[in-house]
Amino acid sequence: MNKSYYETSICAECSHADRWPDFSLQWHQLGSPLRPVAQDTGFCEDAVLQWSRMRGAPRVLILGVTPETYRLPWPDGTDIMAADRSKAMIDNVWPGPKDAVLLTDWLNVDLPDGSRDIVLCDGGLHLLSYPAEQTRLVRVLGRILSDGGLFIVRLYTPHPIKESPDAVMQDLLAGKISSLNILKLRLSMSMMENSEEGVELGSIWRAVNRVEPDLEKLAARIAWTSEHILVFNKYRNSIIRYCFVTVNHVLDMFCVNPGGFMIKNLLTPSYEMGGQCPTLVLERLPRYE
Repeated sequence: MNKSYYETSICAECSHADRWPDFSLQWHQLGSPLRPVAQDTGFCEDAVLQWSRMRGAPRVLILGVTPETYRLPWPDGTDIMAADRSKAMIDNVWPGPKDAVLLTDWLNVDLPDGSRDIVLCDGGLHLLSYPAEQTRLVRVLGRILSDGGLFIVRLYTPHPIKESPDAVMQDLLAGKISSLNILKLRLSMSMMENSEEGVELGSIWRAVNRVEPDLEKLAARIAWTSEHILVFNKYRNSIIRYCFVTVNHVLDMFCVNPGGFMIKNLLTPSYEMGGQCPTLVLERLPRYE
């Protein structure tokens, strides 16, 4: 079995707590679809509003430190916590109180059973290995969510018709890819053979390097800034893997095995690659003694 995100991040960069300190300072360069836009946050806002009308102010847990999620128009009295294993991400990206963040990975969140009403995760499920860790997260969320609580997650899902890495790179050189955000998602998904194996970040860097070893020349060729394209160098020696899964994979884990949830809504945004970035709203089923 492939090593997990958490295992490989420690093995690959033993001098760092994980790879996120390298990326936290580049957070400002991320855009759609790697960061949520108004349509995505609107899906979350609507789900939260509907829940709160029936049940009052929620107790919230955010997986990760996504500023857009923290800044949702929460009902008065909402209790917000976050969980992230990277101190650098917390220090450089999290906009809320630092004492509201648990410095821990998502699979070891130490919260009482049923103590959170809404858990949100923006584009982070693929950081966990499939199926082992993603299934384990289902169990963690099933434990800490209250009966009727919600898990709201924006996914990155593979295109139903897989494109080839060569096709992606041809589009890049032809000026048909608008940003690094689109390129990273398209290229990584095109290189993944299956969800269990995932795609190694170092292999993504090598695919770009084969086309043009000099990233600054590549930037000039496609009219991108050097700063934008040089972010790819962060992938160079990484053995971390991304494991993108389909909506059906997610529904099987949350609703069948191990289960404990039901689907409330599936919302697809209209922006570029929106079909690969749906928001899924899942409700925790009541526990029966």
